[in-house]
Amino acid sequence: MTLRTARRRAASGRDTNESAWRSAWTKATFLAFCLVSYLLFVAAGGAVFYLVAPRLMQFGERGVWIAAAILFASLGLVGIGLLLITLTSLTGIDLLYPHNKPSVTVKFLFPIAATLSQLVGVSRNRLRTSFVKVNNALTKAQRKRIRGERVLVLLPHCLQIDVCNRKITHNIGNCVQCGRCPVGGLVALGKRHGLKLEVVNGGTLARRKVKTFRPDGIVAVACERDLTLGIQDVYPIPVYGVINDRPNGPCFNTSVDMELVEEAIRFFRDCSLPSRPENLGREIPSGPSGLETRQSRGREKSYSGVS
Repeated sequence: MTLRTARRRAASGRDTNESAWRSAWTKATFLAFCLVSYLLFVAAGGAVFYLVAPRLMQFGERGVWIAAAILFASLGLVGIGLLLITLTSLTGIDLLYPHNKPSVTVKFLFPIAATLSQLVGVSRNRLRTSFVKVNNALTKAQRKRIRGERVLVLLPHCLQIDVCNRKITHNIGNCVQCGRCPVGGLVALGKRHGLKLEVVNGGTLARRKVKTFRPDGIVAVACERDLTLGIQDVYPIPVYGVINDRPNGPCFNTSVDMELVEEAIRFFRDCSLPSRPENLGREIPSGPSGLETRQSRGREKSYSGVS
C-alpha cells in the first residue's frame, strides 16, 4: 500500500488502524542507522588498531600486517554487505551475494543501530518497521530465485478475539469464521489460494512450524519486534512481513490489513507462475487443489498431527 493510498483511506474514514501512518516510515531509517553504525565500527576498529599496533611490533612487522589484514577484511565484509543490501533494496535489482547464507551484516549492525536510535530519540518500532520494509524489498528483488510453491502463512494468536473459545493454535480449521475477528477472513484467503496457515503463540512454535513445513516462502503477520526477530531467525528463507495493528494495545484483539496480506500472498504466487523455466507448460491453479497441494500431498500426512 502506497503512502498516497494510505492517506486517502485514512481521510475517508475507511482505515482506522495503524497501517496508514506506519506507511509513512521509509526504508531510509534503517539504512541510515546502519550506515552510521558502520562508520562507528570503522572508527572503533581504527582506534583499536592504532593503540594495539605498537605492542604487536614486539612480534615483528608480520604480526602488525596480520592484524591489519584481519581488520580490513572484517571492515570490507560488513561494508560490502551493507552496500549490496542498500543497492538491492533501493533499486529492486538482486545484487545480494552470497545466496542462501546468513546475513553477517544485519546481525552485526542491527543491534548497534537499535542502540543509536534510542540515543537520538527514534523509537525502536520505527526502526523495526523500516527494517521490515527493507526486508520486503530484498525479498521482492529475489523473486527469480524463489519457488513460491510451498508458502507458509504464520499468524499471531492475538488476532483471535479474546472471548472466543475455539482452539486454533494447533488447528486453524477449528475457526468457525464468525466474522468477529480477522482469523475467519484469513482462513478463507488461505483456502482460496491453497495455502498452509498456522497460528502461533510465540517464536519457538513459529520456528518449529517452519522447520516442519520447510516452506519456499513465508508470509508472516506479527508486531514489529516479533517480525524483526523472526525474519533473522529463519534467514535465508524469504519472508514477506506484514505488521499487525494493535488498536487495543499489544497482544490483545489485534487486527491486520487484509490488502497487505493478500499482496504478500500474490507476490509468492507470482513466483510460482508458468513463466519460471521449470513450470513452463504447467497450469498453476489458485485454489486448494493447486500445484502446492498436489506436490505436497504425500508429505501433508506427517503434518496432520501438528496442524
